[in-house]
Amino acid sequence: MDDGTVSSAFREFYLREHDAQVRRAAIIVRSPEQANDLVHDAMAEMYARWTEIREPGAYLNRAVLNRCRDAARRAGTHGRFVARFVDRPDAAAPQEPLGDLFDGLPFQQRAALVLKYYADLSTAEIAEALQCPQGSVGPWIDRGLKKLRERLS
Repeated sequence: MDDGTVSSAFREFYLREHDAQVRRAAIIVRSPEQANDLVHDAMAEMYARWTEIREPGAYLNRAVLNRCRDAARRAGTHGRFVARFVDRPDAAAPQEPLGDLFDGLPFQQRAALVLKYYADLSTAEIAEALQCPQGSVGPWIDRGLKKLRERLS
């Protein structure tokens, strides 16, 4: 492919995938701004490797989820550090329809639920995106749903 074809194909992919990926990431990381940055970084990485990528949708799902996982880890570490040394509560988190319900769910459960019910991915696609065995996806979804039901009752 020449540069014009690569640019055109990537542009179409970007326009098709960007908004949905940002919405999914925002539910996981609870920040639309951070979600946009994470998706942008994943897309920039993809553009640099566009001709090498065989399944762009699956690659993008994995790249965004990996960035969400890293952000969640950093946020957890930062939150624990701040809680030890600061007496005031953290600033309010951005308000999201599902945000409060998802607080406290482990990353795998939160991501599996978002990919299953928001992105409508199959168990195999979720396992590929989370880089885990397919047998792990069902229990994560079941446990996540159980915790959500408990919070709603």
